[in-house]
Amino acid sequence: MSLFWAFIRRDFRIAASYPANFLFILVGGLISLTVFYFLAKTMGEPTALRNFGFDYFSFALMGIAIATCLRSMQTSFAIRVRESQADGSLEILLSAPLPTFQIIGYLALYPIVSAVLRALALILCGSFLGARLSLNPVAFLGTLVISMVPFAALGLISAAVVLVFKRADPLAFALDAASYLLCGVIYPVEVLPPALQWASKLLPATYALGALRASGLKSAGVSQLLPAWGALALFSIVLWPAAAAALAWARHRAERTGTLPQS
Repeated sequence: MSLFWAFIRRDFRIAASYPANFLFILVGGLISLTVFYFLAKTMGEPTALRNFGFDYFSFALMGIAIATCLRSMQTSFAIRVRESQADGSLEILLSAPLPTFQIIGYLALYPIVSAVLRALALILCGSFLGARLSLNPVAFLGTLVISMVPFAALGLISAAVVLVFKRADPLAFALDAASYLLCGVIYPVEVLPPALQWASKLLPATYALGALRASGLKSAGVSQLLPAWGALALFSIVLWPAAAAALAWARHRAERTGTLPQS
């Protein structure tokens, strides 16, 4: 835990040295919230959502907030690895007697925690604008934690790619785009053609968004979320060994070729 807080404090101090960044984040969040608020006013209550008991503003608010968290899990590891390569600190950090995934995890702690707090703040602000929340706190937080586990594995795989090639991982951007297209971030999966609905079932974001909306907008309990939890657990079982193997291979290759200290 001392390392946990040490990395959080370090990155917070760095972020606090650029106070304008906090202002830009705040303004960006308010703009997104305002856009979807007035878009919902324009659209009214679409039939596709009324059948599920959602209004569009609540639906989109939850989708954007959740996507913020999941995208952070998917991209923060690679981004922080690349930053550490560029400033020359990665080799020093990896010389510590800790597993590679633990070091990379510590590097990504602050942006992930920041993204979760931004998402929760977005949901809170949306509730003041009329979002119809019906939150089951235990089920919602439990689902959020379980949802982040497979995305952490995807993020570590992306970090392994960056560790080897020292470039942004195109896979992470492709998965992010696929999540917005297929998984129901700003429109329900059910409006997609059958082939795309089938494809959406291959992505963990579909199950995460569905379960978090159910627990956040319809007060669904744990028993109702077990199928989604099972699917997310299955993704985790498959992805985490792959992430561990990818990181081990990437570090071994970088050390063997002598490219670890190169930026």
